[in-house]
Order: sequence, then C-alpha cells, then structure tokens
Amino acid sequence: MRHVVYLLVMVNLGFLGWNIFQSQSIRQVERDMPPIPATVAPLVTLQEKEQAAADEVSVIEIVTVNEPPGAGTNLVCQTLGPFLARQAMQEMEEKLVAMELEPQQRETARQRPIGYWVHLPEMAREEARRQAQILDDHNDKEYFIGKDNVLSLGAFKDMKRAQKRLKHVRKLGLDAQLETRYRTVEEYWLDFQPESGAGEQLTGLVEGDPDVWLQDRACY
Repeated sequence: MRHVVYLLVMVNLGFLGWNIFQSQSIRQVERDMPPIPATVAPLVTLQEKEQAAADEVSVIEIVTVNEPPGAGTNLVCQTLGPFLARQAMQEMEEKLVAMELEPQQRETARQRPIGYWVHLPEMAREEARRQAQILDDHNDKEYFIGKDNVLSLGAFKDMKRAQKRLKHVRKLGLDAQLETRYRTVEEYWLDFQPESGAGEQLTGLVEGDPDVWLQDRACY
C-alpha cells in the first residue's frame, strides 16, 4: 500500500513539472516570434465579432434614450387666443384649416377680475349686529349680513366707486376691507405649427380684435 501512495505522489509531481515546462515554452515562443506588421489585421473569432456588435447596439440604444432624435432642435409652434366663446374659437379654426394648417383645440381656466367688494370679514353674530347698528344709526341701509356673519357693504364694477364707499364706512368707525372680485372663466386656444409664408395672413386674422392675439409657443 505504501508503494502505491509513493507512486501516485511521483506521478502528480511529474504532471506538475510538465505543465510548468509547457507554460514556459509557450511564453518563450511568444517572445521569440516577430511582431505582427501594422498592416495585418488581428485574428478575431466569430463570437468576438458578435459580442462587439451587441455592445455597439447597446451604446446606440442608450444614447437614443438619453438624446432622442431632434432633442437638440427647438420646435416653435404658435397659438391663437384666448377665445371666451367656443363658437368664436370654432370660426377661427375653420379659417386656419382653410389656410391648410392643422389647429388643435386647447381649453384653460383662469380667474378674471369682475369688480370690487367692500366688506367686513367673518365675525361673531353679536359683533355683526353691533356693526350693522352703526350703519343704521347713520341711516346707511346699503349692507347685508351674509354667510358666516360677513357684513357686505357693497359690490362695485368701478374702482373709484368702491374706494368712495370704503372711505365713507371707515369714517363711521368700521374697519372695512376692499377686495377684488374674481370669477373663473373658460378660455379656448388654437395651437398649430406655422407654415412658411402664412405670417401675414395670420397677423390679419387677429387685427381688430384686441382680446385675441398670436404668440409663439413650444410644440408639445
């Protein structure tokens, strides 16, 4: 049995020595070989070619996602509006279509001032009655007590009339406030990409209507 173990050890040592000799011989042959001329293309396997092509496609896909075609181009569209009535917007849309444009409707909402309000803010019911009594004592009946005991002293379309009312009630000792009244209104716009040579025609469409104008807008 001992001889068998010795034999296996000798075989393994011999195999290890042979591998070391082969490795050194290959490196020596590589050093002794003349360099490959610059004009000679290196040998590339089919698998290496396929991997290089796949890597190139991946790089192109990443660049396309981060910088899509046309990303560096600023496209400018135009918009016409605002139209307060849908019918007026539709009539203008027909004119743009006749000019071979392709308008897209857009609807927005905004707060528009509609007048001014003089009032005393929310207070206790007893305090509201006390303030109202001051007005009664001066024979001033232009008020009413509304929701949450807000004492309304008048709504006005004209700023001068609102300021005159504010000045009057303050002389009576009431700490009144003046606020702008707003109303939410719907507005309509027509967005389109302009065609060359249509500038003068588009300008002519809005002449005579100061509430509607033509302006540039980023394309979406």
